[in-house]
Amino acid sequence: MTFTQMLTLAEAAAPIVIDGGLGSAAEDRGIDLDHALWSAELIRRDPDTPRAVHTAFANAGARILTTASYQATPLGFAAAGISAEEGSRIIGDSVRIARTAADRSAAPGTSILVAGSVGPYGAALGDGAEYTGSYHRSPEDYTAFHRPRIEALAEAGADLLAIETQPRLDEIRALIALTEDIGLPAWVTVTLQGTTDTTAPTMPDGSTLADLAEVVAASASVYAIGVNCVRPSLVTPALSELSKHTDLPLIAYPNSGETYDADTLTWHDGAEPGVGSWPVEEWTHLGARIIGGCCRVRPDDIAVLAEQIRR
Repeated sequence: MTFTQMLTLAEAAAPIVIDGGLGSAAEDRGIDLDHALWSAELIRRDPDTPRAVHTAFANAGARILTTASYQATPLGFAAAGISAEEGSRIIGDSVRIARTAADRSAAPGTSILVAGSVGPYGAALGDGAEYTGSYHRSPEDYTAFHRPRIEALAEAGADLLAIETQPRLDEIRALIALTEDIGLPAWVTVTLQGTTDTTAPTMPDGSTLADLAEVVAASASVYAIGVNCVRPSLVTPALSELSKHTDLPLIAYPNSGETYDADTLTWHDGAEPGVGSWPVEEWTHLGARIIGGCCRVRPDDIAVLAEQIRR
């Protein structure tokens, strides 16, 4: 089954459940991810761990698994002394590892897809810039940065691209152009700034969600649009705003509600309700056809989410 076929079925039935935070689930297994490449480091030194985590999410009910390539970039590889050729192999291995877990876990007659994770330039900076958007590069720079990873993901057989945790609209434009060159379907999800749940949320660079919808509308390769790694309480206002400006299927995969401190690079307890209290029915009513979790959302949480959606 292709991504577009799965979306078509989701329109007529229940939303697609996707996975949660791969890094969080790996840390729960005692893995130290204090490394510039974050979970991508596991691909080369401990592939059994991401394979096991992917399998746990699939067994919990996820129909799409995202690869451990969020922070796998030429910039990060160079800083770690890894050649461009080896970096491409590592990115390809992230797809092959997820594919093995997907194929082994899929029930007879069903499919589990692999989404190649494409994080923003800011993720490679290691300073939380994916949540602040506090950087700026030219379109040519963005293209040169992202092309090797996207090409490696495509060559390794990813079913789609997860262009995720994006804080800047100018970078999204460059990524969409690359996606069209490569020919893979994609979703685009952004992070949000601000803490109020009553006003229309905006992206960290100040762009509105209407601006985002307009940029995405010009592309034939983007099949879903939404938010990820935001507090659960921000999902409803974000989906409500997006639904005013696009007819595309919407996607939401928030974090657990804990707060990320970009200065200390640590998570702190939040006051958000657990996954079992997420207003999934409301998100679906607003147009969400793909729902999952991000940082600090574990396989057990995805199992709860999948059961909510089944009900």
